[in-house]
Amino acid sequence: MIWRRLMLAVCELELLPIHVLDRVGRLARGLDAQLELLHCVYEPQAVQAWAGRQRAAEVIGARVEERRRRLERLADVLRDQGLKVEANVRWDTPTFEGIVRHAERNKPDVLIIPGLHLDKGLRAAAFREGRLIGESPAPVLFLKTREVYSQGCVVAALDPQPQQGCGDLEETVVGAARTVASALAGSPVRLFSALLPGRLASYGGAAAGGDVGFPGQAARVAETEARLRRLAAHHAISIDDVRVELGEELSLALYAREARAQMIVLGAGSLAVAQGDPGPPLVERMLEALDCDLLVVKARHTPDA
Repeated sequence: MIWRRLMLAVCELELLPIHVLDRVGRLARGLDAQLELLHCVYEPQAVQAWAGRQRAAEVIGARVEERRRRLERLADVLRDQGLKVEANVRWDTPTFEGIVRHAERNKPDVLIIPGLHLDKGLRAAAFREGRLIGESPAPVLFLKTREVYSQGCVVAALDPQPQQGCGDLEETVVGAARTVASALAGSPVRLFSALLPGRLASYGGAAAGGDVGFPGQAARVAETEARLRRLAAHHAISIDDVRVELGEELSLALYAREARAQMIVLGAGSLAVAQGDPGPPLVERMLEALDCDLLVVKARHTPDA
């Protein structure tokens, strides 16, 4: 998997932490990628105030140029790291829709959202994260942690049973995890999957037919573990780095903390947004629970129904 163009959405020019620029710079250097900074501005009150003295287009142009100069100062920090950086400001609203529209035009390989909007006082409503994941044409990376990247692992989180109609999502998740791990100085990749006891029947296979007792659970865990080990072998990942367990909805967050993961990669279907769900509660719960960054990818190809 090759990513050569990253896009960082800068929602707050004055509140972008320096650790975000550091982390994005590390990723861009490791991927040998170009970086675009995007900021959306929309101030209708400014246009109305000057309506009688200047044309609206001139006022908008001046506002956009003022923001662009400030965005260029952030771009210069990254250019000083030897990166090729482009800075763009758009007059657009709502912000998340403006980000998606710009991504559809410029087609970045990865869209990066700083963790600023995950802080309690400033985070966006959960449906906006869900909508962004559902509508973005590119994988979405949420920068959650304030820690500097170290040698922590990258976790590829996989569903116990690949979902029908999701194409090669599982391969995409593992491929993305390996790409990120390589960019981060060869960090190890681990595969993880958690089976929810209350949903064993829906997974099919050995535990189907409503058998949610211990024999069915054990058989389903073994079956899933065997499948993930085959996947690990195919991608040159040690079978010792495969974990399948019975758990609960947020077992992934607990495992990431135990493994000291620096990033989790999972498929959009795991957050129930593959069909464009505007805001499943799981998106909010997952982002709140994680101590590390979260990269959400989609299948590169979804076969017709």
